[in-house]
Amino acid sequence: MRILGWLVLLLAMLGWSAWFVVCNVYEFAPRLDPWAFGYGWLLAVLAGAFARRNGWSLCALAGSVGLYLLLIHRGMGDGSARGLLLLTSVAIVGVTWWIHRAKR
Repeated sequence: MRILGWLVLLLAMLGWSAWFVVCNVYEFAPRLDPWAFGYGWLLAVLAGAFARRNGWSLCALAGSVGLYLLLIHRGMGDGSARGLLLLTSVAIVGVTWWIHRAKR
């Protein structure tokens, strides 16, 4: 499950990276938020490094990235979408930490 989680999160981040380059470098669409992009990559790297046996948390983080991108695509404001990304990622990390701690 961990390998699947890694793969799903990596594909989500690579898709976000491609969309970020298209929007911010080639200017085919409105610019994307670089702070959310940096936070997403930092979160992906840290979650991937600390994920032990729970690949579901990596899949859930990929889902939160997908939700953020969908909201941006549908015209939600940068601040609101970024806040939702922060809220969902903190909730996922919190639940993962709680479950890991409960198994001890």
